[in-house]
Amino acid sequence: MIARDLISKVVPPLRPGDDADRALLWMDDFKVSHLPVVDGKKFLGLLSEADIMDANAPGSTIAELDADLEKAFVKDIQHIYAVIRRLASTDLTCIAVLDHEDNYVGCITLSDLVVKFDELAVISRPGGILAIHMKESDYSLAQLAHIIESNGTSILSSYIAQQKGVGMIDVTMKVDREDLGPTIQSLERHGYQVTAYLEEGSHNEDLRGRYDELMRYINI
Repeated sequence: MIARDLISKVVPPLRPGDDADRALLWMDDFKVSHLPVVDGKKFLGLLSEADIMDANAPGSTIAELDADLEKAFVKDIQHIYAVIRRLASTDLTCIAVLDHEDNYVGCITLSDLVVKFDELAVISRPGGILAIHMKESDYSLAQLAHIIESNGTSILSSYIAQQKGVGMIDVTMKVDREDLGPTIQSLERHGYQVTAYLEEGSHNEDLRGRYDELMRYINI
């Protein structure tokens, strides 16, 4: 999944001649605190709600605000992980998408990105979650998959969190089985340290509730 597949179908860009009050109205309508400003196909930057409020100039146009626009963007062919990394390094609620000629082609909102990541990580699909702590030098996805699949279980997605400076990693895996007992026993027999697990059959309602709370928070 790349950036062009994540572009919002509803959030429009602002133009320099647009009224700042309209920008605030759109931000409220689309549940974002930033909107892209474009001149033709040229991306000028992201205007924030704070830029408008700080100017305290009712009736002004975007150009008249003379705001210091945030030049945050990704290219349309960049992977969703690159988009997540770019947004995670900022406090933005959306980011612009440019093509190979640096023309503006749309924007990606934080809330849309969360929904797409849910699909990518198969968070909503029934199954279980395993967390394994190990030395980075011992990591082999092929070996982990062999052990897990020997119990009739398939890995749906996996992620690695590296602990800097200590040579250790935490591997989190979403699998398609809710009863994790046999899988955990097999992993531990092979010397793996399972530090956490979630059998979603018994906790799925709570997990779904937490996810829904996150989505409501993003849409505040």
